[in-house]
This record gives sequence, structure tokens and C-alpha cells, in this order.
Amino acid sequence: MPDSFEADVVFSCGEDKYLPVADVWIVIDVLRATTVMTRWFELGGTELYPVRTPDEAKRLVLELKERGSSPLLMGEVNGIPPEGFDFGNSPLELNYELIQDHYCGVMSTTNGTVALLEAASSGSPVLAASMRNASSVLDYALTIGNRIGLLCSGRKRRPSWEDTLCAGAIIEELESHGRTLMTDSAKIALSLWQNRSEDLHEYVRKSEHALYLEHIGYAEDIAFCCEFNASSVVPMLTGDNQHTILRSVSGSARPYHASVNPEHKIEPSEPPKKADPFEELLSYTRQSPQYFFIGKKDSK
Repeated sequence: MPDSFEADVVFSCGEDKYLPVADVWIVIDVLRATTVMTRWFELGGTELYPVRTPDEAKRLVLELKERGSSPLLMGEVNGIPPEGFDFGNSPLELNYELIQDHYCGVMSTTNGTVALLEAASSGSPVLAASMRNASSVLDYALTIGNRIGLLCSGRKRRPSWEDTLCAGAIIEELESHGRTLMTDSAKIALSLWQNRSEDLHEYVRKSEHALYLEHIGYAEDIAFCCEFNASSVVPMLTGDNQHTILRSVSGSARPYHASVNPEHKIEPSEPPKKADPFEELLSYTRQSPQYFFIGKKDSK
């Protein structure tokens, strides 16, 4: 392993038309896409197809079914599962029994899957990281090269608090391996991580998107997404002649912390905690238009 490294951070998937040069890209979407991806492989899933739009996801599911697969259709628009989807973007909706019956999944989210595919267009290897598997992803990335690029999915094509925070955690870990040359954006992310004044969960709850998730009934997801280094799973993009596919290249679930139980299950048919999430969403966005609004790039 070299004794010096380079780190660069792109704050959102809408920041640059072309990504800088890196030996490997680490894509981050803490709330919640890359956390769900990590959870998928923790529970034994073998393939996960990231796509850009719900319509593209539905078409791919039909194609995979014609090939004899039984894929789960997962994702969100404005934080809510699109019509016709099996699941949304909550890691707590997944459980062991479900994955045993459906080893293959198709996923479309507003930011996370888009960021993965944008990173793939760079031609460099791409890994998916969250708070849960941050250190393990970096360890694997360093087997590929010493120029580490971190692409934060962001929110509404702008920076997000929690993704930048996770990038900072990974850079701090990178510094422990040797001298690290950082861009200004990498220094900003590292500073945010090193200057946090509360426990990780409380710190992440300050973010715009965390507040949004709490108001549409997904507060428990935030705590789960903040379990730092709870998993050694490393999802990596691969591909065939037609599709880009995530597969796990290393690791498994480590012991869970706090009150989160690996056997925690929410049955697929169980509705969100709010009686009517769409009405709650509309009501809340009307009350706080300066922060939350309906739009193509509103949520992860």
C-alpha cells in the first residue's frame, strides 16, 4: 500500500458535468439509498440493479421476470414509494425471509441511484458507502488505488449535510493510513466530521432531509442509517452487456449497536406510521416552503 493518498469530494451529483480523475469512486447517500443497498447485501441479496427513473425500473422488472427472475421493485419519489413499487427506500422494510425469496432487486431513487450511474460514467470502479459500512468500503477502495473520489448524492442537486459528513468520516479514516493530499472540498467534509458536537444520530437529525423524513413518518430510518461501521458489506458496481449491477464484493453484517435488532422486521404490507403520507407531505411542504417543496429533485 502506498504511503500517500489523494482525496477529492464532489458535494452533489449535480455539481459537475464531468467528474475529476480518481482511481475509484465512493458514492454516498446516507438517507437512504446507499444504506438500503448495504442492508440488501447484509441480508443475503445477490444482485441489485440501480436505475434512474421509476419507469425505467418497471421496464427492467418486466424484463427480468421474462428471464425467470423474481425481482423486488424498490425506490422513492419525494420519499414515498411510487405507484406499483413493492417497497420504498426504507432499510427497515427489508428482512431475511424477504431476501431469501427475492435475491434480485431493482432500485430507483431521486439521488442515490443517479449518483451511482454518474460515477460509473467516469470509467473508474464504483463502490457504495454509507455510515454503516464507511470503513470497510474505504479499505476495499485502497486495494484498487490511492486516488479516492467521494461523490455525495446530495439533495436537489445541491450539497447535503449527512452525505458531506460521511465523506468526512471516510477521509479521516484515509488519513490514518498515511499522508493525504486533500482538495478544499475534502477539507470541508473532514472539518464537518471532526467538529461535530453531538452524537452522530443527533447531529444528522439537524439535516434538511432528516427533518423531512421525520415528518413523513420515517424517523426510525434515521437512527438505523447512523449506526457507524455496523457492517462490513462492500457493494460494487459491475455490469453485463446491457445493465449496471451492484454486487457485494466483501463483508457481512457486524453486530448491531444501540437498540437496533438485526431481526427487526416491518412486513411489506405494513403502511408508514402516518395515516396518509401523501397528505402529510403536502401539508408539511405548504407550511415550510422555504425548506421543503415538491419537485423532481426533492428527496432521496
